[in-house]
Amino acid sequence: MQFPKQDLTHVFVTPGQDWPSDLIIAALKKAGFSVPVLEAELGIGAGSLRNAFYRHVSRYEHLIAQKIGLSPDVIWPNRYSADNRQSA
Repeated sequence: MQFPKQDLTHVFVTPGQDWPSDLIIAALKKAGFSVPVLEAELGIGAGSLRNAFYRHVSRYEHLIAQKIGLSPDVIWPNRYSADNRQSA
């Protein structure tokens, strides 16, 4: 018996809200990356990349999103909403 595909995104992500940091870390891990490896790749200090989890750091957000295979506005919709872009 084959079950229909279901979109379970709402179980892990609240629509319109930024992803929790543990979900970002899990997505990176699933894609074969880790925060320390990406920090080494960028040549930045340990813990620096985690700044993107809590504040807008465009360079880091784009790198994380690229490694996960999404655009940054999917992971951080509040940071990339039309309202935030106009006020920036």
